[in-house]
Amino acid sequence: MDITSFKKELKSHLEEKIIPFWQSLKDDEFGGYYGYMDFNLNINKKAQKGCILNSRILWFFSACYNVLKSEKCKELAFHAFEFLKNKFWDKDYEGLFWSVSLEGLPVDVTKHVYVQAFGIYGLSEYYEASGDKEALFLARKLFEILETRCKRENGYTEQFERNWQEKENRFLSENGVIASKTMNTHLHVLESYTNLYKVLKLDDVYEALEWLVRLFVEKIYKKGTGHFKVFCDDNWNELIKAVSYGHDIEASWLLDETAKYLRDEKLKEEVEKLTLEVAQVTLQEAFDGKSLINEKVEDRVDRSKIWWVEAETVVGFFNAYQKTKEEKYLDAAIKTWEFIKEYLVDKRKNSEWLWKVDENLNPVQMPIVEPWKCPYHNGRMCLEIIKRVG
Repeated sequence: MDITSFKKELKSHLEEKIIPFWQSLKDDEFGGYYGYMDFNLNINKKAQKGCILNSRILWFFSACYNVLKSEKCKELAFHAFEFLKNKFWDKDYEGLFWSVSLEGLPVDVTKHVYVQAFGIYGLSEYYEASGDKEALFLARKLFEILETRCKRENGYTEQFERNWQEKENRFLSENGVIASKTMNTHLHVLESYTNLYKVLKLDDVYEALEWLVRLFVEKIYKKGTGHFKVFCDDNWNELIKAVSYGHDIEASWLLDETAKYLRDEKLKEEVEKLTLEVAQVTLQEAFDGKSLINEKVEDRVDRSKIWWVEAETVVGFFNAYQKTKEEKYLDAAIKTWEFIKEYLVDKRKNSEWLWKVDENLNPVQMPIVEPWKCPYHNGRMCLEIIKRVG
């Protein structure tokens, strides 16, 4: 497949599969978007609505408008924005709740940096699409909250009570450890600040962004390995020996996006060298010739194929191809897309992508929509290739 056909396929997939599916989950009665669809395609309209899902949907439809100029996508983004500001925003203590009920009443009032970051990401993208000053105000307010209430010497404290009292970071911890610091949360703060800086170009956002890049280079990246730390204590010491190949390849291109705005040329060069090393190691260790394996924890390798990991693989390898012009990266990106089409795109009517397939490529019966399963990774994959091929 040549690059032109690659772009054409992804554009069609976005317009004919992903956008219509998420549009169908719009809740016209209570606002926002329905939060759960099981493997058998049954929508649970009474399910909680998660802020991660709804803020990512806000980003998705806003980004679709910014690239495709579809007025329908702008309307769908507005629908997400209205629910976010009216139902997820805590009018007493500020910031965004973890989840609300179908009607928009607070259910889990935990404040997590991960959620606030996606709020910034969605609101800044929506501001670019709409020019809505209220969206910009809320994005700035969330930025100020992260910088004044959550930032510490070594990064961001991640989980809080409703009133911003610190608590254990259970929501972003896995594998039997409670991690004070996670690469995952910090990566999405980086991504959100990059987007905010892109639309605002304010010095305080730039300073926070550069500080975070240095944190990745000096503390989160394991020099010479091609991997980032995953679950850590307050000083970025690893709590468990883990490699998340999906987060590695995702970080490789997100850091390159941030590097475009860096004023420090030495730091910029360091980032670009580091990200290429990550792409090289990911290709060598985790690409099996068709797609990317999931992760390695201690000595256990998980060879299942997960929707978001494969989507980020397409962008990450295409980004490496653009940097190096080495065909092996373009080949890996296109082969991953071919794999996605065959095994992860759900062929059933009124569905989207499967959550994952096991190492024997059999579908795993997991939800099609749930608080983490959204159009952010696969929608962004399509949008990035459309933009990058031009």
